[in-house]
Parts: sequence; structure tokens; C-alpha cells
Amino acid sequence: MRAWVFPGQGSQHPGMGEGLLDRFPAECATAERIIGVPPARLCRDARGEYLGRTRYVQPAVFLVSVLAARAALADGRPPPEVVAGHSLGEYAALHLAGCLDFDSALSLVVRRGRLMESVTGGGMVAVLGLPLSRVTELLAEIPDVDLANHNLPDQFVLAGSTAGVRTVVDAVRRLGTGRCVPLAVSVPAHSRFMAGAAEAFAVALRDVAPAPPSIPVVSNVTGLPHVPGEIPGTLLRHFVEPVRWWDTMCLLARSGVTEPVEVGPGEVLTKMWRRAAGSLPAPAPGGPLAVAAPVPPPAPVPPPMAAPVARGHDPGLPPAAASRPRPAGSSGLRADYGIRYACLAGSSPFGVTSPAFLRRLSEAGQLGFFGAQGLAPAEIRAALAELRDVRRYGMAWPSGGDERALCDLYLAHDVRHVEVTGPLAVVSPQLVRFRHGDGPRQVMVRAPDLATAVRFLRPADPATVRALAAAGHLDSASAGAAAREAVATDVAVERDAHALVPVLVALRDREAPGTRIGVAGVGTPAAVAAAFALGADFVVTTTVNQCTAEAATSDAAKDLLAALDVTDIREAPDPDLFELGARSPVAHRGTLFAARAEELYRMFLRYDRLADVGPRRLAELERTHFGRPLDEVRADLGVAGRDDRHVLASVCAAYCREATTAALRGTAGQRLNYRVPASTDVGAFNRLVAAEPLADWRARHAELVTERLLREAN
Repeated sequence: MRAWVFPGQGSQHPGMGEGLLDRFPAECATAERIIGVPPARLCRDARGEYLGRTRYVQPAVFLVSVLAARAALADGRPPPEVVAGHSLGEYAALHLAGCLDFDSALSLVVRRGRLMESVTGGGMVAVLGLPLSRVTELLAEIPDVDLANHNLPDQFVLAGSTAGVRTVVDAVRRLGTGRCVPLAVSVPAHSRFMAGAAEAFAVALRDVAPAPPSIPVVSNVTGLPHVPGEIPGTLLRHFVEPVRWWDTMCLLARSGVTEPVEVGPGEVLTKMWRRAAGSLPAPAPGGPLAVAAPVPPPAPVPPPMAAPVARGHDPGLPPAAASRPRPAGSSGLRADYGIRYACLAGSSPFGVTSPAFLRRLSEAGQLGFFGAQGLAPAEIRAALAELRDVRRYGMAWPSGGDERALCDLYLAHDVRHVEVTGPLAVVSPQLVRFRHGDGPRQVMVRAPDLATAVRFLRPADPATVRALAAAGHLDSASAGAAAREAVATDVAVERDAHALVPVLVALRDREAPGTRIGVAGVGTPAAVAAAFALGADFVVTTTVNQCTAEAATSDAAKDLLAALDVTDIREAPDPDLFELGARSPVAHRGTLFAARAEELYRMFLRYDRLADVGPRRLAELERTHFGRPLDEVRADLGVAGRDDRHVLASVCAAYCREATTAALRGTAGQRLNYRVPASTDVGAFNRLVAAEPLADWRARHAELVTERLLREAN
């Protein structure tokens, strides 16, 4: 049986509806009249004026869902035999089934969104990992909280007073099993607290007389098909009663639906179905929906105008829409990360890609990763607290240390995306747990070489999966996914893209078809275009992110970065892998760090201990490199009693670390020692904008970098 399902609020993202709005000008004109905002501006929402507000989100999602359904029918997709929608999505389902005409349905959705936004003083929290029986016990103990959504056997949303939501979080924490994710909403939807809004909505429903559905429409309130004549009353109950999506999925499964088609922005419902697949009931003989008599499909939509099809154009689009280029890169990546462009802003360590940097990107429909590498747990927690109201962001995954505590922290804050970097990055058990436990989540790997990329293009080690399952971190469905799917959802190569991207694309197509391949370190539109021409699905900005107004590094370091050309980069000893001879690119112009660090590495190779270097040379190092006695350096390192060779290496590496700190802080008198990680991308970008306002880093805001790089490719 063919089923179409429509998503609800939360599936929206800037740029949704691309290719649809121009295709249906009459509907868009009607929508502008009813909503009061042009649909193109509403759905593009580059500045976050609309898609963060319930009163605009609901009509925008409804419009995109309806137009996507009309486009699918016009393009020849077989019509559905049953429809359903999650919360708001039910209105799109009712429209498609002929119950509500476009004007009436959209007017109701606009009224619904405004009424729901007007209810304040409450909140919602997702409860994960607990069975319905335990959630029911919690609700019996907490009088001012209701069940709002039952999505999966172990996934619920509760709504209630602010104090009640806090009590839920505390109660689940005391249980020691399951976890809570407070939602960034102030509306206690689908609960008794919406009774006042429901009374006001009843006025809007008086003038609506829904027609009998032409195909079954499953109700959120009952988990059963709508009954003709009772639709207005059921929609009114929808305000104060929970969304029974689990019951809806079970009904579809018993009716023979193997996987519904999600119509509208995002893939929330598709992913939910796939996660639930192992628990859904088997088809029943005849199926509970088989009693419905065959009915004609919804009113036909005129087919698109016939026209010659140009190479690379979608034959289903009218000429006006087909002549516009599609957004470059992977649409799946844009949907998974909720972003406008197939471009991510990579992290820079020590919090340089800061909460302010991520907030600015999020408000523009973009996403970056917080630079958690090198920070203490308390600093990471503080950053997460600062990010709690930021809609879209990711976190770097610092390798080593207490990864279990890190994973717990990220899960507790409902972090959905992490970035893994470095040549020594490994597939740790906790990273697998993050990727698949109550997932899926996105894991983006910036790979410096082929070996690192291949490591993450494979599934997790079976022993790791079994151990996580035995510890209760993975359920059977998640464990199965971990055993089949690549650890990384996205892999971006940082070097030799011209050689590695085609190799990885071929490997991906053969062994990890769900993983996307990208290029990290782009600094010009030409570099972006070249990456996509090679077959890349996305691009990542790196060093150029440090030279933005919101980056949490010193003005002195930004001045240095903004003056670099493509030839002003040099490989220098890396502080974390000094003894191994590893190198990383740094700024060479305006600082002596590269030369001085190289001098220390040669000294490390030549001598076995500091005493062999000689007093005159040691005194010179104290003056030029450290600016203080070496005895103080050794004392700070705590290397007393260690092997002489280890002490020598530790002191040399300490210079590299102190040079990094000096650059971050803009330490006066240490400019010549600044260690500023850099690559040719920032030099290329500087050349690109040399005659533009963005030449001044103070005008170089986070989102403008991506706009400058990607707008010519979209």
C-alpha cells in the first residue's frame, strides 16, 4: 500500500521549497495574501526573521509540503492510497485527500500558528530511552505535565509548566536510565495548557465544512482514519491531546505499508520509520485500511509546460524554473544539517570557532563546529550552555581524554553533529555510541590522508558494537545500523583533493553508499566549483574561519591572517606530535615561529638532553623563544625526574604550545613567536576580497564568508 506522510513543525530549514515556488505562482500568490509575507522571502529566511517563529513556520511548512505533493503528482508519481501527517502535517494530508481546499487549509494553519505562538509560560521536553509504562508513572507523579507526542516505543515528548518540565528532567536523572532533552520552545503544545487557544480556534472552525476524504487520512488524535463529519472536532482535540505517531505508524504497517514516502521539507518521519522498522507489526490479512473503497486521486494538477530539455535540467520543471541552476552539492547534506548551502564551517581549536561564530552562522541558515579541541571539560560545558538557544551547530570531537564523559555531555545537550579531525583520529567506542545511539547523528571527518578517510568509511568493529549493545547504549535497530553503515556520515579530504576525491567517491559508491565526500579548506568560488566538479558532495571552510569578526582569537592574530598571501604558509613542527616529527601549516609572514620551532626540532634531533645544548645557547632560547628562565618552563611542565630525552622534547613542544597561547591572547612583546594555524585558503580568500569591504576582517562576519564562496556556485 502506498502511503504519503507529511512532516510537522521542526522540519523547516532556510531555502526549503527551492524549485517549487516558481512552479506554482498562483498558489504562492494566494499564500502571500493569506500569510502576509512573500513565500520566497519566508522560505529563504536568510536572517532568521521567520523560520524561528511558530506563526510563520507552520504556514511555510504546510505550503512547501502541499507544493511538493502537487509536483510529485504532476510529474507522474503514483498517488497515495493513504495519507497522514505529524501534527501540523495533518493539514497537508487533509488537503491532499480533498477534505480542505487550499485557501481554507492555509487559513486554518495561519490561525493555528498564531494561536499556538500566543501561549507562553510553559515548555516541552523529549524523554528518550524509557518505555511507555515508566513515562505514564512519571506523569502520574507530576500533575502539571502531559504527554504531547508518542513517536516511538521509547521516544516521547512531554509538555507542561516550566516547573513541571524541570521536575521531569530531575526525575529521569534520578532514575539513572533514559535521558531528557529540553526543547527550545515556550509553547506546551498538545496539552491541556492549550485549552484557551483551542477555544479561540473553534471560532475559525465554524466556517469550515470539510468534505469526506477521497482516501483514508490517519488522525493524530486517534491513530485511526478520520471519520467524515467529525473532522472539525478532531482538529480541535488536536490542540489538547497528544500526537499518536507511533499508533499511526503501526496502522500503516498493519495495512501493508513497507515505507511511507515523506513529502515536504526534511526526512524526520522517514528516519523515524526506519528506526522503528524492527518493532512495527507485520501486515494483517486484508489490512485495517483495506475496507476503504478505491477512490479517484485528488484533483489533477496541470502538467508542466512541454519544452526542450537542456542538459542538466530537470525535465519535470517548467522552463522558467529549469533555467535556474540547482543548489550545488548534496541536498541530503543540506537537509540533515538544516543549512542553505552544502558548506560547513570547520572548527578551530581552543574555542576559536566560538559560540558567537556559530550563532551568527545559525541565524543565516548555516552551520559551524565549536572548536572544543584543547579545552577543559568545564570550558566545553560553558560553551554548550551558551549555545542552548542556537538552533543549528556542531561540536568538535576531541580525541583522547575521557571520551565517555564527553559523549554523555554531548548527548545530554542533544548535540546532533560532531566533527573529527587529525591524523590520529580513531573510531572510538564512544564515537560509535554518539553516531548510532538514539540516532542517527552526523559525524563529519576532516581527513588529512587516505588512510584516515578509509578508517571512517567502514562500519564500526563488530566487537565494539556488541559491547555497546550489551551495555544498553545501542538497541537492536541501532546496533544493526552500526554494523552495516560507515562510522562517518561525511568525509572531507584536507589535502590532494584532485587525487583523493575521485578515489573516495568510487570507494563510497562501492562500500559506503550513504556517506558523502567533501573537500575541506576552500578559499575561493573557483575552489568550490572545482570540488563539486570532482564529484564532491560538500565543502568545508577551515583557516578562513579564524579571520572573522566573531572568531575568538586576538585582533593581532586576525591582523596577521588578513595580511597573508597564498605563499605565506609554511609547515612547522606540531606541538602535539613534536617527538614524531609531525608538521602542520602555520602563518610564515609576520612571525618567526616556523623558523624558531624548526630550530628547536633540529636541536631535539641533535642532542639527548638540555645540558648538552650549552649555556650560551640556552640563555638565547630563554630570551628569544620563552621570555623566561627554562627552569620555570620545566617546573610548569612537571617533568622532574623524567628521562632527559623526554624533558628535552617536552621543553621544545612547550614553546610551540606557548606560541599558540600568545597568538590567541595577543600577548604583547611575543608577536614574533605567534603560532597561527593557517593554510592557503585564507591567503586565497584575502586575494579574492582585496578590493572589497571583506578585506577588513572586522567586516568579515562568519556567514558572509560562506555567502561569498558559495553564491556563485548556487
